[in-house]
Amino acid sequence: MADTLIVIEAPGKVKLLSKILAELSISGQVIATRGSLYDMPIDQLGLDPSDLKPTKWVAISEGTIRFLSQRFRDAKKVFIMTDADRAGELIAAQVVTLLRKNNSTAEVLRITASALNTESVRHAFSVPRNIDRDVCLTMMATRAIDRAIGYLCSDRSIHQTAGRISSKIAQAINERPLSRWRLMGSHPSEPGWRISAKGPDSKKASLHALEKAFKNFDERLMQPAPARNLTKPPPPLLTGGDTLLFVAGQLDIPLDEAEKLIQSAYERGAISYPRTDSQEISIQTRTMLEGAMRQLGKRVRPFNMPLGAPVKPASAHEAVYPASPQLFYSPSLVGLSKHDAVPNMIARRTFASLSPDAKVKSLTVPQEVISAFLQSNSLPDLNVRIWKDVPETVGWLAFERDFVRPAEVSAVDLDHAILERLIEKNIGRPSTVVGHITNALKRRWVSPAGVLSDKGKSALTYLRDSFPGLLNGKDLEKFFDGRHFPTITSAIEAGLGEMQMSYQDLIKAAKVATAEKKVAVTYQADESSLPVYNEDAELYVSSADAR
Repeated sequence: MADTLIVIEAPGKVKLLSKILAELSISGQVIATRGSLYDMPIDQLGLDPSDLKPTKWVAISEGTIRFLSQRFRDAKKVFIMTDADRAGELIAAQVVTLLRKNNSTAEVLRITASALNTESVRHAFSVPRNIDRDVCLTMMATRAIDRAIGYLCSDRSIHQTAGRISSKIAQAINERPLSRWRLMGSHPSEPGWRISAKGPDSKKASLHALEKAFKNFDERLMQPAPARNLTKPPPPLLTGGDTLLFVAGQLDIPLDEAEKLIQSAYERGAISYPRTDSQEISIQTRTMLEGAMRQLGKRVRPFNMPLGAPVKPASAHEAVYPASPQLFYSPSLVGLSKHDAVPNMIARRTFASLSPDAKVKSLTVPQEVISAFLQSNSLPDLNVRIWKDVPETVGWLAFERDFVRPAEVSAVDLDHAILERLIEKNIGRPSTVVGHITNALKRRWVSPAGVLSDKGKSALTYLRDSFPGLLNGKDLEKFFDGRHFPTITSAIEAGLGEMQMSYQDLIKAAKVATAEKKVAVTYQADESSLPVYNEDAELYVSSADAR
């Protein structure tokens, strides 16, 4: 058995990380946990009815526990390199728990990397740290809050489910219909002209009329205002949610397929950690990307390093970026498989964000002209952009061309439309958002028209009448970020207060449920369950396989 272990979550990363460590002359065996080691039991409340603190954590996979226990017995040093999010920090603490259960005296060091490349891994090993107690505590508090809401606020007798995120999804959709139709793209014969619009089912006829008039260059519509000289800055770097929507939209695939392709790209070292809310990158990452752009003959946006800015990343929370851009950049996206297209698209989109401003002479059709055209055809009004940019300096627009298609009206998949709304409303986190959307669709809360179904309306009415705090409360994860609490109980009480939920009422409900030995397990919405990977995946590779 190896005396130095490097513990990660995803089995898919074991072989690549082993290879990188060999290149860096760092000895040790890489092993995977397959995600979380322990979680709360699903067949019981699992909370102390007096304070809602978790009382029981059970092994998710006894086979994984046995495997890791065998490896831990002889270990003298353990580097825990689980993901840098809140769930990853708690998994790191679970690894320590298992080490101590096996009477291990190994030195434990916590490390994080923003990507599976040589630079990030080298830096991770140069700045080990302790496990962040505050992050672990607030993650456990989040688990307790979600368990309490899902198991105690759901009403099995009337088939109603309550959940911290799903409740906000229902309300966000109820505010206005989802945009199920999109008109976007370039003119078929007039170079440079573009159109962009989207709308619900009720605006579908308007979109089709605009498509026809745009393609025919109908003079009733195509009446641009005088040209203006504009400077157009590049788009921001991609967050995890942006990346999901970008990949799913460009490849025209469901969100869950896009999520798997993105995770695969991360595990093979093509892109950085994808479950991030950040739109920033470190000086170190920027330097690497700018160097790659110059090697590929791309222009780079001037950047002045802020006074006192750190040379290396302070954490692994950065925007999504290509981790090895020279290896995963093709001259064209044409003919690439989905597997290869994902890192190429992310590289292009990142390069666009780091490119110079575009200076253009812009022609724009005023909104009042568009509205008058629709009114003359007795069609509902719609916010639309119709424009033509004639570049004086092309800047970042050079990369945008790869993603522009001929203009046409197309349906927006329901899961894409929901994600657009959640990003707009800043609801949920990239690590769990696809699961929340999938659950809402499985519950049939959303009709094909992009509005709440009768089931969705019934659920929203139940929530408004019984738990309005779930609809009006603030984002729990953002509230907990960077906060310190002396105990899990104090964090639970503060978190529920932030959500405008009654701590005492939930304690009363927990006491009743415990006394009656029943909870609404069938209709639970425990929305912060910890990540788990395929149990058939290999947990380690031999030294020979890693070469």
